[in-house]
Amino acid sequence: MKKLFLSFTLLVAQLAYSQSNMAVTNSTADAVMAGSYSPSAYTGGLTLTPTALSTDLNQSISADSVREYVRKLASFGTRQTNSLFSSSTTTGLGAANNWIEAKFRQISKQRTNRLLVSRMTFNAAICSSTTRTYNEVFAVLPGSDLTDKSFIVVEGHVDSRCDDACNATCNAAGVSDNATGSALVIEAARVLSKYNLKATVVFLLTIGEEQSLYGSKAFANYSAGKNRAIRMVLNNDIAGTTLCGPCSSSPSCVAGTVANNSIRIFSYGSANSIQKQMARYIKLEYNEQIKPATATPMTINIMSGEDRTGRSGDHVPFRSQGYAAVRLVSQNENGDGTGSCGIVHTSKDNEQIDTNNDGIIDDFSVDFNYLARNAVINSNAIAMAAQSVVKPASFTAKYASTNKISLTITDASNAPAYRIALRSLTNDWDSVYTVSTKTPTIAFLGNSSSVRYVSVAAVNSGGAESLFSGEVSVNVPATSTASSTEPKSFGFLDRLLQAPTSTEAGLEIVKNYPNPFDESTYLVLKNESNKQYNDVYLTVRKGDGTLLERRKIEVRDGINEYLFSYKNEGRIEVLYYTFEADGRVIATNRMLLGVRH
Repeated sequence: MKKLFLSFTLLVAQLAYSQSNMAVTNSTADAVMAGSYSPSAYTGGLTLTPTALSTDLNQSISADSVREYVRKLASFGTRQTNSLFSSSTTTGLGAANNWIEAKFRQISKQRTNRLLVSRMTFNAAICSSTTRTYNEVFAVLPGSDLTDKSFIVVEGHVDSRCDDACNATCNAAGVSDNATGSALVIEAARVLSKYNLKATVVFLLTIGEEQSLYGSKAFANYSAGKNRAIRMVLNNDIAGTTLCGPCSSSPSCVAGTVANNSIRIFSYGSANSIQKQMARYIKLEYNEQIKPATATPMTINIMSGEDRTGRSGDHVPFRSQGYAAVRLVSQNENGDGTGSCGIVHTSKDNEQIDTNNDGIIDDFSVDFNYLARNAVINSNAIAMAAQSVVKPASFTAKYASTNKISLTITDASNAPAYRIALRSLTNDWDSVYTVSTKTPTIAFLGNSSSVRYVSVAAVNSGGAESLFSGEVSVNVPATSTASSTEPKSFGFLDRLLQAPTSTEAGLEIVKNYPNPFDESTYLVLKNESNKQYNDVYLTVRKGDGTLLERRKIEVRDGINEYLFSYKNEGRIEVLYYTFEADGRVIATNRMLLGVRH
């Protein structure tokens, strides 16, 4: 996790910002990622049905194991990126990397040497004008099927920091940020390497995240430069915190509260985003495969933004290269990254506190059972995506009749079944249906939305489903009134709702989603006018008329979505947004802010 201050931003701008000379030290691991290997050499694992696989990994992931890993990583003291060059064998990032490599090799030995351990090296000038050679550790689990040579990445950054990101000697054990995410990746490697998975999986422990995502940029750029296909990237950063500290990054949690049964997924994009589709897939697989049988069910919240306000993470370089990448982060955080409050980015990120308010002092302010549950969410999504079911080549969808949509699916593999996902007003799917025909008609519940986003997946004979397709929008009549959560008394700007608007044919304002929302929501304009507009503006105001934002926007044919973010410290508040095209008001609508997840 990182937060760049002006002084640090200026420092980075003066230094060599990019990586060069990226290389993989293990040529066999590199060949596997390229899809140039014999799968028969790595088939010593268990082959299980999807249901049995989910059940087994849920039982195998251990809170004791992640506790061991977190404690070991904390024992190295600071893991600031430039402590990589310390000669110590017991402290610093260099010693931590050596231990991670040894742990991966130990796991591999237990798994008939199926886990290929390597390092990624790259040259960079980090917190210095001097270019040096850095390295980070990763392990590769070869897949059993080369029909699709894409691989899956699960990652967490192992470097840590104090409030000064360039201080390589301060006591920065970085337990919550991010020994927890690193421990999750190691545990996923231990458990998933038990199984024969069709897709290759890479377990990556990046460095240089705290200075500007150096390690993830190196791996993402290297992969893109080799034209390698990455199916999905799961970035885990702050994975074990349950107690909300005195401050936190927006969307903020309430100080002193505990959240040990929910997690957030941040992802880039809107309606047809491959990142949002992946977040929905992760949640669906957990809800269907794990949640019904687990003792402590987790709630997965799909967030609107790519990350918390003003923050970034190691999923971003992968997304920038066109890969589907998301960030999984605990529901609560203890600090906002400035180092001025809470424990994140301070020397206090190793203190023992009561993390769940039960009167018992917990180790390292981490709930290890919660961390293990997050490891299950990751591992289950990876295991299901690694079944490598081929998604349908294409499909069409259209409005059929009242609350019904008909589809025509093109699929040369003739899968025995398909999943149809419909979405309207939220970041999540409204419903997911299972059908056994390529020409289904789906009956759906009506609401105030005049559009449905439709996507499809194929299901194989073993019950595993593919990743979902991109979404197609279908216009449907709205069949209910607005949400009952909207206020009954309005501000003076409500007169805009009754004000004369443009009769411009083909332009329609669609309800924002999610609504109500906490910090971020998508404002939606539907364009079926077959006309190009030169000057279109989006304006957002408070109920008292205070201008929050006015921006010029681009309008394409079909559904246009614009992300709006606003931090108001959790107050319930009505905001108003207006679309104007070529000097004419199209419409004004209201939205409700301040409802927490």
